[in-house]
Amino acid sequence: METPKLTTVIIITIISLALLIPGVTQPMLTLTGTIDKAKMTETGIDIIIDSMVEKSMKRGKDKSEKDERGKATRMIGMVTAMLGLNNIEGEIEAYSKTRSIKGTVKELFRSGNGFVGFLVMLFSIVIPVTKILLMLLGAIFRDSKNSRKAFLISSVISKWSMADVFVIAIIVAFMAANASNMGGLLNLGARFEFGFYFFLGYCIFSILSMQVITRKNNTLYD
Repeated sequence: METPKLTTVIIITIISLALLIPGVTQPMLTLTGTIDKAKMTETGIDIIIDSMVEKSMKRGKDKSEKDERGKATRMIGMVTAMLGLNNIEGEIEAYSKTRSIKGTVKELFRSGNGFVGFLVMLFSIVIPVTKILLMLLGAIFRDSKNSRKAFLISSVISKWSMADVFVIAIIVAFMAANASNMGGLLNLGARFEFGFYFFLGYCIFSILSMQVITRKNNTLYD
């Protein structure tokens, strides 16, 4: 009965590694920002009107701000009507960024946030890879006296792995981005890329592998 147990551990571990590699290297999340043309035009008009009113009020203190604003609004309204700016529709893409875990680490180091980049690399790449390798060594070299140590170290390391927390953070960022709407002017959006699903699969199989080892470790070495 030992062979099936070891085979299960090896298979699950290999699948975890196969999922981790694209999960780290492939794009995980794309953030986009679009500007509504109508809102952008409206905001620009408001700025111009405010500027006109401010200059007019400085030239004559006895003027009514309400009257000056009305005049400026009517004047700008005629100009925008002639130029066809009142019927503008559509959106302009102002921001688009796609990142993988690997790309994020590089960007953090390049932007001077080396410590944060190191932590992301440690908890999302180094620790998971180390844990997988230890599990493979422990399962393949079953008869070795160091096999049990490899499984124990892997179990301890898994407690420090924050891959699952990282996935939750990505999901929160995704939901927050899709819920953001800055007054209708800038609309933020997000979409998951293939890398996210690979990394999520790694987390699931990693947890499953630790469950198998924890449940059967006592009987494996009896």
